[in-house]
Amino acid sequence: MTAPQLPPVQPDTSATSQILLKLGEMGTQLAVIHEQLKDLPDHEQRIRVLETGRNRLLGAAAAVSVAVSALGSWLGWLAARR
Repeated sequence: MTAPQLPPVQPDTSATSQILLKLGEMGTQLAVIHEQLKDLPDHEQRIRVLETGRNRLLGAAAAVSVAVSALGSWLGWLAARR
């Protein structure tokens, strides 16, 4: 008794081709997205600039407060001398 002869298995090249085609399209889309992301401004740099500006404003406000307090104290001292 001999084993039955089965036809040779043919790989499904159309499905494999479609998968490879889609993979290539996805790679192209990824490259396009990567280039678009490079064009976006650096958000961390913008945040650092905003924080630096805020800190300078706070420093200026503190300096003005000290100057006004000193002026008020001096004017109070002058008024008390009279």
